[in-house]
Amino acid sequence: MYSIVYNLIMKTDSKVFDPFSAYNIALRKIEESGIVPTKQRRILAKILFQKGNRHISAENLFDEVKKEDRKISMATIYNTLKQFTNLGLIREVVVDKNKSLYDTNSKPHYHLYIEDEGKIHDIPTNNINLDLPSIPACLTLHNIDVIVRVRSLKDNKKS
Repeated sequence: MYSIVYNLIMKTDSKVFDPFSAYNIALRKIEESGIVPTKQRRILAKILFQKGNRHISAENLFDEVKKEDRKISMATIYNTLKQFTNLGLIREVVVDKNKSLYDTNSKPHYHLYIEDEGKIHDIPTNNINLDLPSIPACLTLHNIDVIVRVRSLKDNKKS
């Protein structure tokens, strides 16, 4: 029994290796796709997935890279985000024509976007009922993206 547990969770560098972490799953998917897991891709995957499900812009990711004293260009960040999106590791959420956020939650869900605060929250799919029209036989449903856009109420009255 011990050997089975040890094989699933090995200790390396005083950190527990979890083969089922989002980071390690992402690395496997990158390798299986034939894309070389370069140092920059591994760093970006770690930064993206080590904090659990979240939404992040390319600019915020760049700031996190700099905080870790890493040097990765914005072009590399944008290219890697596009590759990770194409692999299905993350989802691009276009919140307006000039801003995209990248979502590490790969499970089906919708979004609530608070426009004036620039914040986005996940909404479980069972919280929104969609009455979709029938889809022609020559087509197949690929995905449904729902972004509910709201603005906070501001009290414009002066006291």
